[in-house]
Amino acid sequence: MATMFFGQYLLAKGVIDRDALLDALDRQRRSNLSLPDLAVQEGLIERSRAEAIMAQYRMSDDPIEDILASSGGLDADQIRRLQSKQRSSWLRIGAALVEGGYMSDEAIAANLEDYRSLESAADEEIREAMRHLPNADAVGACVELTMFHFGRVSGRPTKLGSITREPDQPAAGRQRFSPRIVGDGDYTIALDLPPVLIAAVARGMLGFDVDPGTETEADAVCEVINLIGGNACTRIEQFGQVLRPEPPLWSGGGGVVSSSIDSVRATVSSAESGFDIRVFTAGSED
Repeated sequence: MATMFFGQYLLAKGVIDRDALLDALDRQRRSNLSLPDLAVQEGLIERSRAEAIMAQYRMSDDPIEDILASSGGLDADQIRRLQSKQRSSWLRIGAALVEGGYMSDEAIAANLEDYRSLESAADEEIREAMRHLPNADAVGACVELTMFHFGRVSGRPTKLGSITREPDQPAAGRQRFSPRIVGDGDYTIALDLPPVLIAAVARGMLGFDVDPGTETEADAVCEVINLIGGNACTRIEQFGQVLRPEPPLWSGGGGVVSSSIDSVRATVSSAESGFDIRVFTAGSED
């Protein structure tokens, strides 16, 4: 069984239906405020400052606490108080399902125990698969950085579901966005994203909704792809390879990247949806 979020596990098991999961996720989004949002609520910063801090956070590797201190002017005690308030009010998916009347506390507890047992076994399978990949350190860095920046920009948590090595086969109904990094090595990272996640990334990047399927939306996602490529170059330099990023390509713009050799495929869960990351370590072709 692939690793998944607890809500997706309950859905797959048939304990809840999709409407219940979507309602619970919506309750979470409305309840779980970011630290900058809480700072606005507490009167510590203005809304415009919070939006600027979130934009900086999405485009950097720095913790949100450091950005609140440097760009928001908050001191350590203020940040600790915000963290404490965030922890005390954080609504987990199980509590959201109970709040919505979909499950009881007892049912949540029983299913959570089974879920954690399965998750532990699945996590070990993923670790074992990662250890046996060709260029394991570099490929693992590509997957990790892609998930990190996708989650940070989209505002959606990500979770690695499985790692396999298989022929490239882009999924129907998805757009492919690809950065390629070359030099001492040759790596192409391909993200196969459904429309709902493309919209989430574009919204997180721009700070507002744009029309789906437009060049503006694609350009916003490509900026994130640039960020991933640049960070991957820096990370892989630790393994003794000097690399440089090439301009990103996307399937809607005619730049379809695929490979005739097997690729590493990482399946990723993201809230109520998911996407694939593929890494080609050599022989990529347009």
